[in-house]
Amino acid sequence: MNHKRLLKAFGPAWLVMIANVDIASIVEGMQSGISWGYHMIFIMLILTIPLFFIQYLAGNLGTISGKGLGEAIRIKYGSRKAVLASMPMAITDFLEYVIEYAGIAIGLQLLGFPLIIGLPLFYVLHIAIVTSKKYEATEKFLLPVSFILVATIIVLSFSFPINFYNLFKFGLNPIQPYANPSYLYLMAASIGAVIMPWMLFFHSGADARKTAEGNIKKHENLETLIGAIVSEVLMIITVIFGCNMRKIDPPVADRPELIIDASLLHKIFTSISPSLNYIMAIGFIASGFLALIIISMASAWGTLEALNVRSHKAYLIIYSTESLPAIFMVLIIRNLIYLMIELMVIYIVILIPLLYFLGKTASDPIIMKGKEITGVRLKIYWIISALVIFAGLLGLVSSLP
Repeated sequence: MNHKRLLKAFGPAWLVMIANVDIASIVEGMQSGISWGYHMIFIMLILTIPLFFIQYLAGNLGTISGKGLGEAIRIKYGSRKAVLASMPMAITDFLEYVIEYAGIAIGLQLLGFPLIIGLPLFYVLHIAIVTSKKYEATEKFLLPVSFILVATIIVLSFSFPINFYNLFKFGLNPIQPYANPSYLYLMAASIGAVIMPWMLFFHSGADARKTAEGNIKKHENLETLIGAIVSEVLMIITVIFGCNMRKIDPPVADRPELIIDASLLHKIFTSISPSLNYIMAIGFIASGFLALIIISMASAWGTLEALNVRSHKAYLIIYSTESLPAIFMVLIIRNLIYLMIELMVIYIVILIPLLYFLGKTASDPIIMKGKEITGVRLKIYWIISALVIFAGLLGLVSSLP
């Protein structure tokens, strides 16, 4: 394959992985670092494996079949089951809109820009981008935003010391405090932050819309692997940053509800370097805006594919009506940390049927046009999916009174 065709195929896998590092994931990473130091790093390293394999199937489904997950479920199981599979994602995605707008709000506050002006501007820009009739046009806008996000978190990694002794002793150690309910709860949140329902719909749907040929599959898989590694490295950086936040006086560990408070973040960033405050402001805005667009596209694709609706007007209605109320919630509710972490845990339950449907549709010879996923690859997928669900449910159950 020549470089032009390779570059043309690049996009969906990378975008879905980097959008995964959204404001909720960043906050979850910080909270893990504050509460458990380097201990959660081992879990995040291990999660690279299921992240790759699950997205590997989602990408192959879209690339080979030319169908998004919602459409594939409808074809194999009928509209009713497709709607039942997509609706929980669509409902929780509204909360994601709130969270992503909250991330944008933090960035605007760090810049000293009024929210009453900034949030409506981003709303208009959001609607203008996602309602483009060509996915490729949207992707060309999103790719630079994703690189900005990666760059800001890398810059952040140079702003704090890394305790390599603790990194090797605790961060890379498979023996962790698994019996502790608090650790298990954040482990479940970490799993939910890494493998989110909307990722399956976006990855398959975006690849299907690019009408990629089957012979680029190996390059798309390489893109998935690179994206999985990069996204987890970025998440590890947020954990280490959270660990360093424990040293702030008074200790942040004693007041975790202030993690996403813009004034506290401003204090932290400016104490390191005044320029870091502005760099991270751009990072929060890029993180929130990138995820906002991709999540809203995935939500609309999944729902309308399940209903077999192709009207451009229907997409516009969904994007507009779901996003606008989110802005008002951000303006009213300023502290959303518990919503963010609890949503990550809830994702575990929503993932159960979606992982089942993804495995069944990606291994269906009719949907996959005779190139279905079989053998060892399929067995690995089922084993990994079962382990992910088991670990997530264990963390969820441990948090119950």
